[in-house]
Amino acid sequence: MTLHVVPSFGRIGEENAFAVLARATELQRQGKDIINLGIGQPDFPTPEHIVEAAVKALRDGHHGYTPANGILPLREAVAADLHKRFQVNVSPEEVMIVPGGKVTMFMAILMFGEPGAEILHPDPGFPIYRSMIEYTGATPVPVPIREENG
Repeated sequence: MTLHVVPSFGRIGEENAFAVLARATELQRQGKDIINLGIGQPDFPTPEHIVEAAVKALRDGHHGYTPANGILPLREAVAADLHKRFQVNVSPEEVMIVPGGKVTMFMAILMFGEPGAEILHPDPGFPIYRSMIEYTGATPVPVPIREENG
């Protein structure tokens, strides 16, 4: 039996952030002072109260799969935060918790990307924007992000 990978898989670009992280780590190992703005990995330990809350949740049996849209208390907290910060009324039923930004971007691009479509994306921005837009057959249209525009 031969494994067949669809040709469209080859259109997914490489995630260069990990190569940059490896280079930054190597330079740090050499004693260079590096301010790493690459992959979004914090340069500080997880705050102790968060570690303790995670340990308590595990000890209390909160492990395994959650509902597909996230646990209700978290969705309620997100809805409340959106209201507090942006005066937007959002129901917890309208909130979906996802495991990171890439999944969200990937799904949004898949919803609208098709041959003949054009999808705007910020530039500079995440490498996944261009890569996933091209994967869908759509045309990426970079929108320059400039400091003078705020």
